[in-house]
Amino acid sequence: MADYSDKRDSQSLEQVINQTKENLAENGLLLEEVLADTGYSSGSALAYLDQQNIAGYIPNFGQYKPSREGFIYNKELDRYECIQEGGNKALLPYKSTNMGSLEYEKKSYRSSSKDCKHCPLRKTCIGKTADYKKIEDSIHKHYYDKMHQRLQTSYAKGMKNFAAVL
Repeated sequence: MADYSDKRDSQSLEQVINQTKENLAENGLLLEEVLADTGYSSGSALAYLDQQNIAGYIPNFGQYKPSREGFIYNKELDRYECIQEGGNKALLPYKSTNMGSLEYEKKSYRSSSKDCKHCPLRKTCIGKTADYKKIEDSIHKHYYDKMHQRLQTSYAKGMKNFAAVL
């Protein structure tokens, strides 16, 4: 399929999938899995695959971080929590959702400046000039996490090796 050059591959994924599903349906076949390169990775593309019950095997883009060193994510309370040995155990609750530099919506989590002010790990954790710890994640992080987990399987690694041969 050819598309406009001003679109990212990930913006074309839905159309490619729909056309492929139609083509396969003409022969009584179903589309259950998709293997693609990182260019097809975006939150909306991964959400679309999930809604269509299609297992994707698409490496996450470079800014994706499966975890944050020294912090755990508390899904129930939608916040990050400091777990650093010797740290002040600061809490980083959800603060806002903003548009990132690459036109991706990001959730922002931020500690109180009081929590970090006298922390012995302050310089290595937040730097010399910041007053608080800030962590940002895509609003689609759960889809990226799901993809990351899937790509760790031996099946996914086999698919990657098979694709390299093609």
